[in-house]
Amino acid sequence: MRTVRAGSLAAVIVLSAAACGSVGSSGSVHSGGTGASALAGMSADQIVQKSVSDLEAASSLRITGSLDDSGEGIALDLTVVSAGGCQGTITYTASASATGSAAMSGSADLIDVDSTEYMKFGESLVKNLGLPSSTLADLNSKYIKMTSTSDADLAQMCNPSGLWSVFAHDDTGGFVKTGTATVGGQPALAFKQQKQPGTVYISDSATPEIVRIAGSASQGTFDLSDYNAPATITAPPADDVVDGSKLGI
Repeated sequence: MRTVRAGSLAAVIVLSAAACGSVGSSGSVHSGGTGASALAGMSADQIVQKSVSDLEAASSLRITGSLDDSGEGIALDLTVVSAGGCQGTITYTASASATGSAAMSGSADLIDVDSTEYMKFGESLVKNLGLPSSTLADLNSKYIKMTSTSDADLAQMCNPSGLWSVFAHDDTGGFVKTGTATVGGQPALAFKQQKQPGTVYISDSATPEIVRIAGSASQGTFDLSDYNAPATITAPPADDVVDGSKLGI
């Protein structure tokens, strides 16, 4: 069922954005512009490692971005809370070239808290579930409750301290600085890992933070922002929940 795919989509997005890997060694970073970098004198690998430490220590953050999956655009806007779960919206935009089963178009709300995943599908997505009309009526404006304990990648993604282990490769090649950029209105340094596609952008500040991971269209580009902003994840009211096990989910 398409429901299962949507329920695990957030983990797929993070896995596909794995542009970074384990830290090796490389030369020092220099500004390359008219102003001095706040991180001047640190090696690329030292900057990446410090940004990983800041990510793992974050109490919360926001992940936004999109990818293209065989002609189907998938966008994510998710708030992640340390040891508290995650909450946000997944949006699908099908194109004429979409392949596979019936193309999805529309949005779904996601809440993952206390090892339980809740999905609320917009009307256009509900029509793609292939369920009897009587069941579809019960899903109107309701969250579908699905256990997420078996989805290890989703559990890692919904806790900042586990995110980097989802991103990481076994490759031991070092990082190198490839340029500068402005991400979310702040200056950032761009780094690539040898033998790996994609680029990781880290804020050019005394406290470097990973602010963007960019790959190909199929891998997607994802921004990380709102580090340590106040955020709380709560389960939806019981009256707004439908037990997914009764739907075979």
